[in-house]
Amino acid sequence: DFESEFELRPRKKKDDNDAEDDDAAVEIQKLVVSFDIFFSLPHVPNTNAVSFSTGCQSEPTHWKQTVLWFDPRCGAGFPSLAKGEVMRGKFKMGGNERNPREMDFHVRWEVGRWEDSEEGGEEGTNKRTFRRRTEGSLRTKLGA
Repeated sequence: DFESEFELRPRKKKDDNDAEDDDAAVEIQKLVVSFDIFFSLPHVPNTNAVSFSTGCQSEPTHWKQTVLWFDPRCGAGFPSLAKGEVMRGKFKMGGNERNPREMDFHVRWEVGRWEDSEEGGEEGTNKRTFRRRTEGSLRTKLGA
């Protein structure tokens, strides 16, 4: 099983002809999950460690990335981030209890912004707090 916290900040690709408004909300319709793997075969003589990645920065292999789509009909719909907002949350994945060829994915997320406040901080320092605007979750199962 694997679990990791994440924080996403929108970035718009700029080019010379880009007339988009920097203050426009960014809608998130999917999350792309990739992985890197490293393993060795210590019980097999004269073998080297093996590694590969499914990330977009790497050479393609027969292993693929996974796309997790948000369903606009469920819960909060497509999350959208206004200027200065971030999406943060926790990503979990693990083997399915009933079928060893399937993986279960669960993503809990919230959208909001970090704010500096003097509450609870040491004298002369600011404490960062997260002000949540919306939240949701995404569950899916992928398998053979």
